[in-house]
This record gives sequence, C-alpha cells and structure tokens, in this order.
Amino acid sequence: MFNAGRCVFEVKNNLSLFLVLLLFSTGCLTAEKDLSPALKEKVNKVYKHSLSLRKNSLTKTISKDKFWIKGPWGDTLWSLAALYLNEKVDSANERLFNLSKAYIQLRKTAEQNENFKPENFQRTPWGYFGLCDYVRILYLFHSNSKHFPGRLNQQTEATMKEALWLWVKSKSKAKEATFEDLFTLYGTENHDLTLRPNYYLVTAFLKDDPEYKNRLLDDGLTPVDHAEAYTKFYREWPRQRAMTGLWVEIGSNTYQKYSWPSLVNLYDLSPDKTVRQQFKKLLNLAFIEEEQISVKGRRGGGRSRAQYGANPFEQIKNLYYADSPDPVMVSHSKVFETSDYKLPAAAVLLRQSTFPVKQPILIKNKVLGERLKPDQVLKKDSALVNYVYRTPEYLIGSTLQNPSLAFTPEGGKPDSVYAGISRQKRWCGVLFEAEEIKDVCAVFPKIEKARGGRSQHPYWSVQHKEVILLERVLPQTKTTLGSYSTAHISMVFDGKIIEKNEQRGWIFVKFKKGYTAVKFLDGNYQWDASGKEAIPENFNTKTDRQRILIHASGISDFKNFKDFQKYILQNPLEVTEGSVSYKFNSNTIKATVLNTHDLESYRLPQINGQEVELKPKKVWASPFMNASFGSDKVSINVGEVKQIIDFSYSQ
Repeated sequence: MFNAGRCVFEVKNNLSLFLVLLLFSTGCLTAEKDLSPALKEKVNKVYKHSLSLRKNSLTKTISKDKFWIKGPWGDTLWSLAALYLNEKVDSANERLFNLSKAYIQLRKTAEQNENFKPENFQRTPWGYFGLCDYVRILYLFHSNSKHFPGRLNQQTEATMKEALWLWVKSKSKAKEATFEDLFTLYGTENHDLTLRPNYYLVTAFLKDDPEYKNRLLDDGLTPVDHAEAYTKFYREWPRQRAMTGLWVEIGSNTYQKYSWPSLVNLYDLSPDKTVRQQFKKLLNLAFIEEEQISVKGRRGGGRSRAQYGANPFEQIKNLYYADSPDPVMVSHSKVFETSDYKLPAAAVLLRQSTFPVKQPILIKNKVLGERLKPDQVLKKDSALVNYVYRTPEYLIGSTLQNPSLAFTPEGGKPDSVYAGISRQKRWCGVLFEAEEIKDVCAVFPKIEKARGGRSQHPYWSVQHKEVILLERVLPQTKTTLGSYSTAHISMVFDGKIIEKNEQRGWIFVKFKKGYTAVKFLDGNYQWDASGKEAIPENFNTKTDRQRILIHASGISDFKNFKDFQKYILQNPLEVTEGSVSYKFNSNTIKATVLNTHDLESYRLPQINGQEVELKPKKVWASPFMNASFGSDKVSINVGEVKQIIDFSYSQ
C-alpha cells in the first residue's frame, strides 16, 4: 500500500503501475514537454490536421444561410461559426439581435406567468441545447473579450446580456452550487450540464459588468455571489467525477453530444484559472477513457440511454483525431470546432498505435448511477461496473449491476435504486475489430418496446471475459419492481456475416475477425427477413422470462469455424427454471433468476464460486488507467506516456 495524501494505490504484482507510482513518489513524471520528438510530432500532426478540419466544418456551416437545425438553435450555431471565422458578421449580429430582442419582450410580458419556461425550444434566442453555443458567442466576441473582441456590435451584445440576465435571474440558485450538491442532478445528466455550467458562466460574466453586478437574482443574491459559489463548485466537480466515475448517461447515442460542450466551455472560458485547469484534466481523462473502450471510434462496453449504430459523438471524436475518411462536421454544436482543445498524447497513442491490442486485457471502470433516495441524488459508491474484455480481434462488454436493489417506501411499490437515466435502454454486446468503422461488426441484444417511452430496467447481465449472460426483467406491477416498456429481446448480428450455422439451439456466426455463439435459453427463435435478427417465438410479454447466453471468440482462437462450434457444444450448460450454469475455458458462470416478488431472496451471480464484485476498490482498472476509488490522482500508462492526472488543487 502506497499513500500520498489523498492518493491511495494498491499494487498487486503490477510492475507498470509500480513504476508509475515510483515516478510519482519522486516527483518525476512524463509531462507533455518531456515526450519523445517522434511522439510530439505525432500529436502535433493530429492537432494541426484537426484544426484544419474544424475550420473546414465551420466554413461549410456558413456556406448556406441556414443551418440544418431550424429556429433559434440553428441560428445560434450558424452565428457562432460565422463570427469565429469573421465572415458574414453583420448577418450573425442581426440574427442574434432579433432573436434576443424578441425573447426579452416575451419574457417581460410573461414575467408573472409561472408556466413560462425559458428553456422551451422555440421561445429562447438559443434553443435549449444551443445555450452553450450562445454563451460562448458572448464570451468570445464581446467588446472586451480576450479572444476576438468587438465582433459583436454594441447593440447585439447589450441584448444578449439582457436576455441571459432574464434567464439566469429566475433560474440560477446559489444554494444549488454547494459541495453537498456535487452529486445532485437537476434534471437528467445532460440537462444538468447544460444548465448549471451556464449559470456559472453567465453570472461570472455579469459580475464584472457595472450594469448588472449589483442586481439581485430571484434568490436575493447578486451575480458576484453566484459566481463565487459556482467557482468553488466547478473547481471541485471534476475532481469528484475522477474519484467516483465519470458519467451516468454513459455512451448515450442521444445525450453524450449534449453533455460535453459544457466541459469544453469551462476549459476555454472560465474566468478562474483553477476551473480551466480542472476541466482540461477532465477532458483528457474522458478522452482516454473513451478511446480505451472504443473500436475505430465506436464505443463498446456497457452503455445507458443507448442503442447500436452511429453516434453523433463519433463526429466529435473524428474531428479531434482527424483520421476519418469521411467529411467531418459536428451536427449539434459548434463549441468543438471553435475550441483550441488538444488531445492528450495518451489518447492519440491509444487511437493510432495501441489498438488492436497484442494480448487480451480487462477494463473495469466504476460507473455512477445508484441513487441515495428516490430522486436524482447520486451515490458516490454506486453498485455499477463497466466491464470490458478486449482482445486483438474483438471487444465484449456490459454493465454489472444488482437488479434486486430497490427502495421500498412504506405503502408504495418498490423502485429501483438506479436512476432512470442509468437503467434506461441499457446496451451491451460485442464489437469486432475492422479496418474502418464502416466495417465494424457487432452482436448485441435489441429490446422490443412494449408501450410508449424508452425501456427501463430491461435486463440485467453478468459477464466474465468472453461470455455474457443476460436476463430480461419481468414487467413491473403495482406491487413489484420490474421492467417498463420491455417486450421481447432479440439478438442482432450486424455486419458482413461470412457464415452461419445453427445446432442444438445455438446460433453460430462467423465474421471476418471472429465468431459468436448465441443461445436463447428459454425457448425457440425465428429469423427476421434480413436473416440478421433472431427473435424469440411465441413470446408472452407479461410472463416470459428471457435468458440469453453470448460467447465471443477471435478468428485466431480456433483452427476454423467448425472447431469453434465443437468447443461451444462440449461446454457444460445447465439450465433450470431458476438458474443457469455455464462452464467454459476453466471458468464457470452461475446465476439465479430475479424473482421480482421476492427481491431479498436474490443472490448475485457467481464467477468461479465467488460473487460478482460490484464495488471494487478501484474506480479505474485497466492496463492504461488506474486509480483507487476516492483517489484524485489517476495513473496513465500508454506506451511512453506514464503520467499522473492529479485533480488536487489549492482551495
């Protein structure tokens, strides 16, 4: 055990980690300036190419007079691009002025209307998710900006400030920016990251304006008071996320692209140096974490509020790594194109040199998502682990959880301890390595909706290395915990299938880089018209429990496809109404079914006789990232990059 202030590491026969800790203890670390000339050149080449792509994207954005997103949101993004390029400046100013003026008039007439919601998409001068871009415009181009002063004319700047004042006056509450609120989400995670960071940036901007600094917000405090509270809050926020887990809406196709613009804004725009430094560290950590768990930029592992397919966040990664053969244009924000953020060397190495890995590796990251009570207050030590097994030819991953954890309010029905945004549309599966992202193949469960709304708590899963076992959770009732909007679960085999074979209830599929074996354990299946989606037959949504076994393999693990099938068929598999046991490669997975009428009787699955560990001592555990839970120092070990990302700071 090595202890350095708040930093505690466990070293168990891990020479690489030991060397990193030794360097840390002596104060000798590989900083960016200490990288080899070859690596410096590689990182700088990526950066220069990325800057060129960012400019090209902005130029394309203003090549037409309207952005593809209609209304105030689109106009905000278009105006940010135009002002950054210093082109069509008059048009950008006119749009911003007219939208801001209309909002001010509307807001003043609606001052007493409690139903008025400034975040309503068409009733603000920015559109809800354009808020980060709108605030960025004011910071970058106001008359005294340290970036590009004076590109906003005096009239437009004044109306933008007044519009933001009217918004923040009623919405920001300094009491919601204390250390006790660091794990409280006001709305969903992406909503929270759209709102509170902008409360901070707006009040921090207005606190230095003679016209606004002494005005009172609706909570009776001034912009100075709010900015001071938020400054302390956002110095600490990145540190806490590094110590406990980054995201709740992890890898979300829909919402990941809405959360990250605030991270970039806080790095670029915060008036406080410590906040800027903390968010640069967080961005570096997040990009490294994102890359270690992705195949050709496509994220694998356990994900929430997600489905398989192209993720708009991939556009952002392609823009920064500058290695996509397709034209790069970020779809929902221009924050990324107008930032000078530079990827850390470790992320570039992971993308360009490390993958495919030479030997199989395990990645186990803690994930936020468990609640302290039936609201959006997150528990720091959540019983969630993002588990990934990565080999030279595939990546298979899922979220380990305890599906029986529930609140049981007196007189009420049980409610999962996992926040809705955590348990919503969970995703797991296999990604196979490929030359290009268009060639990536995938095998994954697909949830059929039973009613309106996204699926909630649709299944739980257990994984050990190359095998995932999942079970559909029966629907909730008036008296039981259960799934919502979850009908049957089918299995999708996406990509170019080279060969397919079916024996004894097993589906065997061969891709260019590997094999998968899938078995529906509780009934027969049929194929859809494409021959790529296996659907359970005669399924009863209310009563049928579905258990599915997924076993992945690389193409080089067996002599041929037939040998893989022979291996799977000889593995002992025992399935009863109440349990499953599967033995493979000297390992055994055992799991009992979840009885939603008797949650206390549920026992966690066992791997080789030991219960699955849902609260590991490490928040980050992989060959590339390591840190003990609660430590604010994360060790990075990628090639020649051996660093500590240290989130401690002077109060």
